Amino acid sequence: MSLPERQHAWEETFGTDDLGRPVAPRHQSLVFTDLVTPPNSDGPRGGGAATHLERAAAHLEYALSAVEDKYAYGPDGLLTTVGWGVEWFDRYTDHDRLINPPARMSRWEDPALDIPIAVFHLASDHAEILDEVREVLFGDGPLGQGDYLRVTEVRNGFVGAGLPARALPELDLPESAPLLFGFHSIHKGSQAPEDAITITEGPLTGGTTAHISRIELAVDRWQQLDRDRQAALLYAPTISAHQAERLVEDSPSDYERYETTVREHGVVGHAQAAARARVNNVPVINRRDFATIDGGRPGTHFVSLQRELRDFNNTRATMNAADGSDHHRSVGARRRNGINAFFDVTHRATLGIPARAHRAYPHARGSR
Repeated sequence: MSLPERQHAWEETFGTDDLGRPVAPRHQSLVFTDLVTPPNSDGPRGGGAATHLERAAAHLEYALSAVEDKYAYGPDGLLTTVGWGVEWFDRYTDHDRLINPPARMSRWEDPALDIPIAVFHLASDHAEILDEVREVLFGDGPLGQGDYLRVTEVRNGFVGAGLPARALPELDLPESAPLLFGFHSIHKGSQAPEDAITITEGPLTGGTTAHISRIELAVDRWQQLDRDRQAALLYAPTISAHQAERLVEDSPSDYERYETTVREHGVVGHAQAAARARVNNVPVINRRDFATIDGGRPGTHFVSLQRELRDFNNTRATMNAADGSDHHRSVGARRRNGINAFFDVTHRATLGIPARAHRAYPHARGSR
């Protein structure tokens, strides 16, 4: 089967819920990897390393093609991307500084800044498929990548109605909620279109960039708020819980009246603040986040795709709503300011996701 040239072309395969909202794959996994030291190489610039990486690229492409031949393309089968990190491009290609390294995004956070060689994003409605694919790609079988890549971390999670409630039954989360904060975050107009996040020139033509965060959520404290208060903080103080639960096309965040709304209500809405980063009312990032209880800590693996990493940086800085206190004295950096008081970012990483044809060790120096 011919697959899309863009690795990140997922959305046409998504189904919809009973209101027509997009439904992402229910189970997702991020596999962080590093290079195994190339045997008998002359270092990153030597011919030995180039030969080794050529073999590695051929083996990885063969393995990825094998699993894609086995499973249907889409949530009922398998969706994948392979993104490459700062160190890969800086050390092993002629395209150094192609990807900006991760950085702190607010004055209250102190995340670990991860620099993986590559991250594999795997997604399916069926958890057992992800288990099988991870074993094929990173186990001891003939398609395993162990001679070339070593797994440094696996981050797993879920998104879909009922899954958060089953994961944390003690918190009485709504059965309809696809994520841990109890509401839908993806609506028809709340995402940058895949065309808009696709790079049109340079080494990543046909690809995109990714920012991956590990975020811990204070779900227990969040659940102490009533549903209208949650909706006000998550969307805007003009949005009730009943309205939020029925949103389909977009989150009407009233961001053009942001300053007036903050002055009137003394509350900043998360979506309201972030929407100010839109261009012509179109978001500039495409979010593929999913919930997690990795390590027993409720959270989010936040995956953001965008044409340029600065699009994420600008959106994140705008979302912080550092100017909220200028419009109402009860608003602080985190107090009454969106969901800022209910999450902590523990890890950040940045990646370049090439077009499918270049997904295996893209642009390795010395490759033929």
